Amino acid sequence: MPADAWIAVASAAEIAGRHITFARVHDVEFALWRDDSGLVNAWENRCPHRGVRLTIGTNTGEGLTCRYHGWRFASGSGTCTFIPAHPAQTPPKAAYIRRYANAERYGFVWVALADDAPALPAFDDLPAVPDVVLRSVTMHAPADVVRAALARECADAEPAARFFTQPESADVTTVHGAIVVAVEVAERLAVQRAYNERLTRVRDRLEGALAAAT
Repeated sequence: MPADAWIAVASAAEIAGRHITFARVHDVEFALWRDDSGLVNAWENRCPHRGVRLTIGTNTGEGLTCRYHGWRFASGSGTCTFIPAHPAQTPPKAAYIRRYANAERYGFVWVALADDAPALPAFDDLPAVPDVVLRSVTMHAPADVVRAALARECADAEPAARFFTQPESADVTTVHGAIVVAVEVAERLAVQRAYNERLTRVRDRLEGALAAAT
């Protein structure tokens, strides 16, 4: 399986009800949203009518409504259910949103770009719902450079964390992470803060070095 067949794109908590979250992987834009039943959708971030970004639309709990002309699209299927300019007509079958495979596990929402992607792999060192999901940090550096820096800078950090890289583009990477062991409630905020400081240092060092090299 390719290393990036599945990409973590947001913490599960970030995909809140009646909200639409923007994400990007290899320059492909996504509209991530949760319906009122709890189902997470990962859709191409464009309305098929005029190409307007769905992330500036409305999450009704049952679907998304495009902000431009009010076309409505159903959760799960992505099919158009209503066109305000033609309220009595059944929307054409060709009016639908491209959907991407997604999964909610290990504290994150994952997407797969390929239609034939295999199942999301199991990460035996991570609980299904980690006690601590770290704040995501975006770094202006290629994903391979970021992964190497994380291996150097965070190998000795305690408690141990597992990191996942989201290559937004060729030179922008977002890092997501979760603590792999149980953490007492009273200690969780301190753990989050300590890792946030560490990841911020990694980002600043990487971006500083890359800036100096150009």
